[in-house]
Amino acid sequence: MKMSPLNIERSGKGPCFVMVHGYLGGSSQWRAEVEALSPYLDVVTPDLPGFGKSNHLVSPDQIEGYARAVLTAVDSLGIDRFHLLGHSMGGMIVQEMVRLAPDRVNRLVLYATGPLGLLPGRFESMARSRERLAADGVDATGRRISVTWLYEREASSNAKLLGDLAAQASPQAADAGLWAMERWDGRPHLPKIQQETLIVWGDQDRSYKWDQVETLWRGIPGASLSVVPRCAHAVHLDNPTIFQQLLKDFLLAPSRA
Repeated sequence: MKMSPLNIERSGKGPCFVMVHGYLGGSSQWRAEVEALSPYLDVVTPDLPGFGKSNHLVSPDQIEGYARAVLTAVDSLGIDRFHLLGHSMGGMIVQEMVRLAPDRVNRLVLYATGPLGLLPGRFESMARSRERLAADGVDATGRRISVTWLYEREASSNAKLLGDLAAQASPQAADAGLWAMERWDGRPHLPKIQQETLIVWGDQDRSYKWDQVETLWRGIPGASLSVVPRCAHAVHLDNPTIFQQLLKDFLLAPSRA
């Protein structure tokens, strides 16, 4: 069994559920979800290379590289099949995981994400984010970007939590993640996704606009869509009760097959 260098947390019982964070995120962002879901599911939360507790590792600059790193981490735990969630850049990563290992993924949750890494309509371009990252550093850039993920921005009680997590990213990973997203396009593979799929989106998301979400919804056969009002990019923090219930309803329901 190949061991993974990633930090990876595991908690709970039942079917395995892998939760993949996004750009400037980390496994600790899922603490409330782990607590809520562990009575029903074996929740696995890796830190991507260069982020969170894996910030000592070199980050890939391709989405496929992250996908392979997560698959290796899951392999290291001896897990064959699993439910899968990806948030933001993590949503791109899990789309690649499905492409690479379609027979291993049971149900799929695409959360606050899209099929095109350039993020048309984002609050600022990837090039502008790279410029400000080079000028201001990871701490300032991470805190500036992460408040856009919250409906109440700086006024949110979760602003410091997200900012502290974002600031853990290594400078190399913060830059590589932007390049990885900008270079990625998953649109051609959407019709090939055969998993039962739930798309979750906050209607005030400043990173992924409706056209991205609609492309996922219409492109994946049989996908379901849940739009959560008065939430931005971090629905799990803006409205954790609704977010956790959506996951329970989807992951614990009988199969449609």
